[in-house]
Amino acid sequence: MSYRWLVIIGLFSGVSSTAMWVSYSVGIMLPDMKAELGMSPAQAGILGAMSWFAMILLGIPVATIVSRFNARLMIFASAVHMALFAFLQGWAPTFELELLFRFIFMMGFVSRQANSAMLIQQWFAQHEVPRVQSFITVVMGLAQIAAVGFLPWMLIWFDGWRNTFYALGVLLAASSLLWVIFARDNPGATVRAPAASKERTPLTAIFRYQPVWMFGVATAFCIVGTSAFSVFWPTFLTEERGLSLRMAGFFTAGIPVGQILGALHCSWIRGRVTARRQQMYLTGVVCTGSMLVMALVPFRPLLPLGAFGLGWACMQVYPTLVAIPFELPNIRPREVAVVSSFMFSLFTLGGVIGPLLTGVVQQATGSLQTGFLVVSLIHLGIFVVVFASERGLPALPRVARREPALAAAD
Repeated sequence: MSYRWLVIIGLFSGVSSTAMWVSYSVGIMLPDMKAELGMSPAQAGILGAMSWFAMILLGIPVATIVSRFNARLMIFASAVHMALFAFLQGWAPTFELELLFRFIFMMGFVSRQANSAMLIQQWFAQHEVPRVQSFITVVMGLAQIAAVGFLPWMLIWFDGWRNTFYALGVLLAASSLLWVIFARDNPGATVRAPAASKERTPLTAIFRYQPVWMFGVATAFCIVGTSAFSVFWPTFLTEERGLSLRMAGFFTAGIPVGQILGALHCSWIRGRVTARRQQMYLTGVVCTGSMLVMALVPFRPLLPLGAFGLGWACMQVYPTLVAIPFELPNIRPREVAVVSSFMFSLFTLGGVIGPLLTGVVQQATGSLQTGFLVVSLIHLGIFVVVFASERGLPALPRVARREPALAAAD
């Protein structure tokens, strides 16, 4: 395997995966954190949504700033930043400080989206981007499996959620050290001259491309349900279905397992549809059915299958979506970074709404199941993608293969 795959994408995925352990830790740690910090259901929902809220609020400004600097060095700086605030999350004595430290931690996590876009442009051609994004998605999915599968054990091994945060901080510090030692810039990459004073700002790219908005908004509706189940389903399984926390973690691991296989299937499905929105239709149908199984079916063997279906449906389209900024016509490198972060911010809008709405509905009705049904209904907004235009985007493989055949027939 070449250096760009093994070191650049491999190590970058490693740093991002370790950060994901901290970002996605709330779902598993929540029962213990609620008891020690005295959180209400609504406060638990706010804490669960904070990572997503920070990504929305910080995505565009952070991308605009970090895209000016060397991506390799910015990845190192963000990893050190995240290690520090992972330690502080473990130390936080109150709910308010826990919330604040999680928000500041996410500044480093958010910067990875812009850094990723700049790094991919430096090392890979445009036609390789979906494959790169699939690889990163698979690695991140494996990290999520590890998070939901091993975090319950880490809580036991390290005697509580605070020491677990400290251990995750050590892992982040170690990954930052590996990155700064082994990562390097591509000597063959084209170095752009400093921007002229009259050069258009990267922010204007957000408003020039309709697909950015339509696919981003549709995915936001999708993630309303996904984020709610990721945060609250372990609690639902322990309190409503009578499972142990370790078994709840095992069942919840079905989501990232499905995500991995979904990302691996992306290229296969992408090669058999004629439009990107057709992949979104598949996501909408399968996700809705999976969430209803997870919320309503009491038969335990079906629950991990529902979790698997939810993860698979979300990720079979994700590499296609995150490749869109690289495929837009006449887009510049810094604009790719900003547009990627903007789409990611729209994706995570659903991540804020999902846990927050679920927590509020639970507090109002006393039923977590009712909260799941509400977010499952909102999830149907994904079908707004029917109005998305793909004009100017490269043809998908099936269409590209068919066009020469039609031309030859003429």
